[in-house]
Amino acid sequence: MLEFLRAAATYLRPYWRQALLIVLSQAPAAAFITLQPLLLKALLDDAIVPGNAALAARLIAAMVGLLLLHGLGDLANHYLVARVVASVMSDLRLRMFTHLQRLSASFYARSRSGDLLARFTTDLDGIERALADDVPQAIYCVLTVVLGAGMLVAIEWRLAVVLLVLLPVMPLLPRRLSPRAAAASDERQEAAARVLASMHESIAAQLVVRAFGLQGLMRSRFAGDLAGLARATGRAGLQSGLLTASMTASGYALLAFAMGSATFLALRGALTVGSVIAVFELLWFMISAVQQLSNVVEPFQRAAAGLRRVQELLDQRPEVTDRPDAPALPPLAGAIRFSSVDFAFPGGPTVLKDVDLTLPARQTIAIVGQSGSGKSTLLSLLLRFHDPTRGTVSFDGHDVAQARLASLAGQVGAVFQESFLFDASIGENIRRGRPEADDAEVEAAARAAGIHDFLSGLPQGYGAPAGEGGARLSGGQRQRIALARALVRRPALLVLDEATSALDPETEAGIVATLKDLHGRQTLVSVTHRLATARDADLIVVMSEGRVAERGTHESLLAAKGTYARLWAQQSGFVISPRGRHAAIEPRRLAAIPLFAGLETNLLARLATRFTTMDVPAGRTLFEEGERGDMLYVIVRGRVGVARRGPGGAELHVSVLEDGDFFGEIALLEEVRRTATVRVLTPCLLLVLDRGEFQDLLAEAPALRQVFEGAAQARLAALCDESAFLPGPLPL
Repeated sequence: MLEFLRAAATYLRPYWRQALLIVLSQAPAAAFITLQPLLLKALLDDAIVPGNAALAARLIAAMVGLLLLHGLGDLANHYLVARVVASVMSDLRLRMFTHLQRLSASFYARSRSGDLLARFTTDLDGIERALADDVPQAIYCVLTVVLGAGMLVAIEWRLAVVLLVLLPVMPLLPRRLSPRAAAASDERQEAAARVLASMHESIAAQLVVRAFGLQGLMRSRFAGDLAGLARATGRAGLQSGLLTASMTASGYALLAFAMGSATFLALRGALTVGSVIAVFELLWFMISAVQQLSNVVEPFQRAAAGLRRVQELLDQRPEVTDRPDAPALPPLAGAIRFSSVDFAFPGGPTVLKDVDLTLPARQTIAIVGQSGSGKSTLLSLLLRFHDPTRGTVSFDGHDVAQARLASLAGQVGAVFQESFLFDASIGENIRRGRPEADDAEVEAAARAAGIHDFLSGLPQGYGAPAGEGGARLSGGQRQRIALARALVRRPALLVLDEATSALDPETEAGIVATLKDLHGRQTLVSVTHRLATARDADLIVVMSEGRVAERGTHESLLAAKGTYARLWAQQSGFVISPRGRHAAIEPRRLAAIPLFAGLETNLLARLATRFTTMDVPAGRTLFEEGERGDMLYVIVRGRVGVARRGPGGAELHVSVLEDGDFFGEIALLEEVRRTATVRVLTPCLLLVLDRGEFQDLLAEAPALRQVFEGAAQARLAALCDESAFLPGPLPL
């Protein structure tokens, strides 16, 4: 209890005057309880026994007066407590919320959102209940004990001295039990946070849960978390019960001793009957007050555990901060420069290595590369979500790490792959980019983003609700609104991080056309793995394994025949329908698959016609490890994740495959089991070749079987050699 009160005192300090009034407002209640035995003693010894009716009337009137004061004090106490607690909790919530806005991106990457919500709900609720109910109760109990001790001295000082010496002995056993009870309460708070985090994750992942059929697994995990909470609650209840029982037993032992001592003194004539009754009643009230203190032990422990978790959050220090004397960053005019930049996440491997790169202002720059090459990390340093481990990122020679964060953010508009929209009107979502923007500026941004015509056709126009996270809108509409939100800022630097990767070709083409119209007005930096959206950039930067592998224009990079040319060859050779629902593969692209290398053009053309299109939503499992394979898959657009079972059956992430990648080719010839599980990460357009279709082709051209079988064996041997250096076995 003292731990909680010491910690809470920090938040109560600004309201110390009101807090003092709260203590004083408890005094009439404590006075009524402690003076009542004295009035009863006087009524018996000085009024009833001598027959003094006038004195009896005055004593009864005094009791009524104390009772009225008691009622007024209670009323004032409830009002003051409500006001002070509301103010303190508002201050604490605002402080937590403000602190969360200051914490760096890496904090959110390693934190569970459900656990953060638990600190705002379960933990703060416990603190609020303790301040509103348990602290006033504790004040009342302490005042009762202190005033009661004074009354005991006034009645019989010798008995009072003995009892007051014994009274501090009461908490000795409870104090020995208290650490266990506190630890059990902490454990229960953590278990409750895990339950809330599990619930939050289940709600956020409903599409994945339904697509993967994970309802049973999620229920089992949630039941396990609930069982853990039940066990922790049971242990906390047992320890709290032992603590309460020890205080109760100590109180009754003291009361029994007092009754015996007072009776002995009364029999010897040292105490009157009224004094004996007053002593009994005072001790009863005092011991009851101590026992009531024991009843608030568990709530105090929960509140203390919650306050520790809140303080743990407030003690987190942002990794990216402003220096006290940090200057504003001048408007970007010349170039952005990465100078000898290294970056590694805390405790992790180096993600970027010795990056030297110049991005000219007012040009369109595309940063491309495969997953894990460091593209998005480079962008996060540009936005100063992180600071480099080594080296500098500068605007026109000014190190952004030495400038004010707000002055950098003021020059940047950003659109991410998952563009979050607020649960507000669409117009308000656009205005969030620049809150002071007027309606004309919002409309101009919407026109530039190509979303104005759609909004004008809605019954509520710009006032139409976006829904939570933009749930009322399609993916393309959300991205255009997010682009309008970025454009209304009039940014010197427009940043896009895989902003079109999950869109259909028609919507993607529209957004790419919109971005072309913006060419030359501001610096545009786009991170993408899809090279078709990067080909018209003024500068293309190719990332590979955390380094800048190549840089140049589309034509110069193709001529260099390096990493970019290889990626371009991998992603080209597909014909996609305007709405992106159907695709075909060109014979020359088929020749790039090792199994089909060397086939004549006419055979490749016949083979290409046997591929069918599969349009797959995010979250679906294409196949599970151990299933029998019967298809070759080619990714036209999208990303899939590859995972396999590790030791103990745990699923381990192996790799991500994206545009142009293929897998499962050995299943066309060999009836093999899949060696990994493949799940769709973003909406995918796939071309698939069924084993039956392939076998039909071989039946039409028997001479091809021997060629393919030889190719398959060579491919299988090559993949097995590769698997020695890869996290998971291949082929799929």
